[in-house]
Amino acid sequence: MAAPEDQKVPVHIRDSVLEHATRTKHAVHDASSFMAELQVQQAQYACLHWVVHFEILKQMPQPPASISYENLASKAHVPLVTLRSVLRMLMTKGLLCETTDGRVSHNTISAPFAKNTHFEVWLRHVVNHTVPLFGAMIGATDKYGDSKKINETAFNVVADTELSFFEHLKARPELEHEFDKYMKSQAEINTGIRAEHLLQGFAWSALPAGALVVDVGGGSGATAMVLARAHAGLRLVVQDQAVPIANARAALAAESNADVVARIKLAEHDFFAPQPEPGAAVYLLRTILHDWPDAEALRILTPLARALAPGGRILIMDMVVPAPGTGARTLEAALRQKDLAMMLTFNAKERETDDWYRLVAQVDPPLAIRAIQRPEGCQHSVVEISLASEA
Repeated sequence: MAAPEDQKVPVHIRDSVLEHATRTKHAVHDASSFMAELQVQQAQYACLHWVVHFEILKQMPQPPASISYENLASKAHVPLVTLRSVLRMLMTKGLLCETTDGRVSHNTISAPFAKNTHFEVWLRHVVNHTVPLFGAMIGATDKYGDSKKINETAFNVVADTELSFFEHLKARPELEHEFDKYMKSQAEINTGIRAEHLLQGFAWSALPAGALVVDVGGGSGATAMVLARAHAGLRLVVQDQAVPIANARAALAAESNADVVARIKLAEHDFFAPQPEPGAAVYLLRTILHDWPDAEALRILTPLARALAPGGRILIMDMVVPAPGTGARTLEAALRQKDLAMMLTFNAKERETDDWYRLVAQVDPPLAIRAIQRPEGCQHSVVEISLASEA
């Protein structure tokens, strides 16, 4: 069987087929079939969590090889009857397959989770971190009500801490490393959020040679390197906390293109503080503001507005959630899942179009949104902002 990375189905065709299937299913569902499917889905998730916990996928040979249930149960030190039932339930989801002689084998969906570190990290993050947040939603509402504080969330219930998410990570370096590893994995394999989409979200080629782009909260520098490789005239500054900047330094050290390395500067910076690079052509906030409630988002935008010169731009690359039922249901579902995750972790949100306009209108000095566009195949949109006097 071919591995997923060998598949040639274009992403837009894949997404179109999935959207059509979703709409067809919704059209024929009734209350009974809805509940039956819901029961199946909760069982499939529980089985997936079990498989991850006991590291079943990593103990199976890669295709086309297969393994008997007996041998796999012995290797994993799990009951044979449970193993067989769990894996056969996951096969109803399209994960794994069974050979004609009754052995179990990876298929094109399951194989990457055993051989690709990024997919493994993604899966572990979902079952070990994301899902518990949703399980704590009732507890967080009971405990905190309508609180907007960043340390009164479902995350605080799960972690049993009074620290906010990022403060908790700073206090637990092993968790900070794990989270950074997850974010880097997402950048590699989640096609809908890849930094390359940014290239189609703004007229980069219209910037003059030597234009300065400041990637605020730029993490390991992956986005800056994408821009530097695509546009040889840009100079870039990546600003972030110490750990991400250390990772960015390592990434630049591994970059073979000396010109790219020469045009990227790394700087430790707290984005709530005054902006140390005034007058840049572009200040980029890529997947930053969705981590913060409106009050903190304004504190991030204000230093950039004060640093912005005439002709300069602030670019926000983040989710713009469509109004209910106005777009693809599969895309809307993915964005609303992220919206809930932001709320449960930070008391933040993925904003709808009107939310972005209301947020930007509160910044002083005044700013104005000039355009919002979503590159094809991307979950994020690019919000282009200028000084209000130029709108």
